[in-house]
Amino acid sequence: MDEGFTSTRPLRRDAERNRQLILTAARTLFAQRGLEASLDEVAHEAGLGVGTVYRRFPNREALIDALFDDGIDAITQIIETAKAAPRAWDGLRHFMVEMLELQSRDRGLRDVILARRVAAPEEDRTRARIKPALDSLVARAKQEGDLRADLTSADVAVLEIAVLGAAEFTGVAAPDAWRRYLTIVLDGMRAVPTGPTELPEPPIDETQLDACMIGWKYASRAIRRQRTS
Repeated sequence: MDEGFTSTRPLRRDAERNRQLILTAARTLFAQRGLEASLDEVAHEAGLGVGTVYRRFPNREALIDALFDDGIDAITQIIETAKAAPRAWDGLRHFMVEMLELQSRDRGLRDVILARRVAAPEEDRTRARIKPALDSLVARAKQEGDLRADLTSADVAVLEIAVLGAAEFTGVAAPDAWRRYLTIVLDGMRAVPTGPTELPEPPIDETQLDACMIGWKYASRAIRRQRTS
């Protein structure tokens, strides 16, 4: 019996090591490219055989589920910190800044949040955590006189996605430019403007704008069509 226990332990250690290699590789690929990376590419990045990956994760959805549990935990922490802010406006601003920080540097997390909202809203754990807290922050910020009375939590969600789009557009030339645009958006959300907030990032110049246009996914498709026509 002792021999049996001795022989299985190394296998268990190897299996856990391989699992961590797979998760690390997937996190890297998904953060860079979004969810389009295949399990074959994950296996190559991890330095493992494709069969090893498929034994641990039979499909990409299973891998995504395991990988983004950590992301959901990070989102939960953002929400709890936002709710604990003494003034709701500060909590709302914290929520928007940190969510954009998280999603702008991790395309995979961004994609899975959006995809699950569309594909299975009744099973969307992220939305189930975010919506009640966001509704509460918006209501409190209005009561405290900091947020425009005609703004809704859906408006906040749309504005955040808009800035996330700006982050994607400018990321190739100015990875932190989204902070500038979020500051402009936040100023517009205030009930009583207190004067323009100093913008935390410089404006992008014409050279950077051209680089953004070329690197933008929609522009890239147009460029490919032009080259093949």
